[in-house]
Amino acid sequence: MTALRDALDEALTAHERHPRPGLPVRGFVLDRAAGTPRPALRHADGRTVIAPDGHIHRMSPSPDRRHIAIEWAADASEDAVLGIVDVASGALRLHPEIRLRYDTVLWSDDSRCLEVVASRDDALVTLDVDSGAWTSTPLEPAHRSRLFPGGTRGLLARTTRGQGTSLFDRATGRQLGRWNALHGAFPLTDGVLVWHADGVDALACSGTTRWTRRDDSLRITDVTVADDRIVILGVRDGRTVVSGVDATGAREATIAAVGESTTTGVRIDDGILYLAVEGPLTPPRIVTETDAAPEAPTGQTRRLDVPARDGETLTAHLTAPAEGSGPRPLLLACYGGFGVPHLPVFEPTVPAWVAHGGAYVTAQIRGGGERGGSWRAAGSGARKQQAVDDLADIARALIDRGITRPDLLVLVGASLGGVVAASCAFQHPGLCAGVVTTAAPLDLLSLAEHPLGAGWRSEFGDDGSAASRNRLRRLSPLALVEERTDAEGLPAFLGITLGRDTRVRAIDTRRTVDALQRLGAPARMWTAPSAGHGANALDDLHALGLTVLEFAADVTSGGIR
Repeated sequence: MTALRDALDEALTAHERHPRPGLPVRGFVLDRAAGTPRPALRHADGRTVIAPDGHIHRMSPSPDRRHIAIEWAADASEDAVLGIVDVASGALRLHPEIRLRYDTVLWSDDSRCLEVVASRDDALVTLDVDSGAWTSTPLEPAHRSRLFPGGTRGLLARTTRGQGTSLFDRATGRQLGRWNALHGAFPLTDGVLVWHADGVDALACSGTTRWTRRDDSLRITDVTVADDRIVILGVRDGRTVVSGVDATGAREATIAAVGESTTTGVRIDDGILYLAVEGPLTPPRIVTETDAAPEAPTGQTRRLDVPARDGETLTAHLTAPAEGSGPRPLLLACYGGFGVPHLPVFEPTVPAWVAHGGAYVTAQIRGGGERGGSWRAAGSGARKQQAVDDLADIARALIDRGITRPDLLVLVGASLGGVVAASCAFQHPGLCAGVVTTAAPLDLLSLAEHPLGAGWRSEFGDDGSAASRNRLRRLSPLALVEERTDAEGLPAFLGITLGRDTRVRAIDTRRTVDALQRLGAPARMWTAPSAGHGANALDDLHALGLTVLEFAADVTSGGIR
């Protein structure tokens, strides 16, 4: 096993050398260059502005491009502070009192000051960039507030739990509208474009709706606007689609320059449309709409449509070596929650696994965002069990088609995906050889004990009633294990926790491992001490990825060569 571990280590290292490019914003990018541990700020032509010994979560260049506001964290936790980078000198000035967590910066037109909602302190902060002086105005903690560009003084979004999000023009105080969930707002020449959970709305400055676009089959994942050109990235039928919309709402031709690759982001910068594209065996790159499609890599990814037990069509994207056939050791990855599309993208463990004869599958199951709002609703709330059933149906289809066998199959999932993977494995003894969870809240009866757990209850259908608690008990991985009296049919279990996780506590994984070991099932816990739930340094990702590959190679009994 030592020789195989070394070979997997070498393959993983080789594929980690690929850079992680970023989309340009006002001529700057936040990207990770080949061979570097974490992202840095650069000019779009590649010149480095600053490569700090820390984590940059977000960046926002000033209109005059002399300064860049960043969210900076000393470690991999998601708790950050505001920093200002002087582009000419590369000097970084941190403001540790201005505490952020994925908050949008709003620059003044003259670039002399900025505003930001410091969400960790429920305060609106105004900063004079040159002097460093700042003021703070408390906000109501009952609301979540965000700033967006638009109008003459920007837009304020205010979210109240259970009441949706209202958007206000700060200059006039006028309410422009209310939506169930608002993802972003963008200035138009004479109005505002609002991206929300159901589509996009173009509004006049008065709040009057000019036009709307609704498509229940499309899950919008990114929007970019420049003047009155609008480009929308979304997922339909398990694939990404990029389309343009003009100021009247008329749909332009679909942009298909990236072929079958997955598009993960779009950005118009200095009049040019850029797209971030990648695939399971195709490292990320930035292309323009006129670039040619990426060349096919060694190996292949193909789409499999399989029937669910209730007749719905499920999709699995299978990546395997170009030569030979199954059954192969197979990693089956899932998510299935919060309307987030689970797409075939580049992750260095995939080509490393495939290079040694293994296969990898991205499962698209209900609860995710692969087929729009109805697809999400069918696998969330009181219907959360549907996501688990879908994963089991995909696993059985892969076995029935001879692509893998139960003794060669490992289920993997992170965060909510870890809950779905573990629940599937424990509900269906003998289905797989192993299951790996990363940073997963495995005790669904105690969600509120996690830092952000109160916000997850609706996703799992926990309304506090006896009926919902009974339903969660049948779904919760920890409860499923604790109710067993023997280990027959249970897979090997690897529970991964993150030492700097500010979302999910490690206690659920520890309790699950202890319960499995009491039954005599093979189970262990592994912690990445300096990794968090968000962006991580390359060495942390390497250790985590190698741990998963080594576990999978071990439990599939030498199927990997």
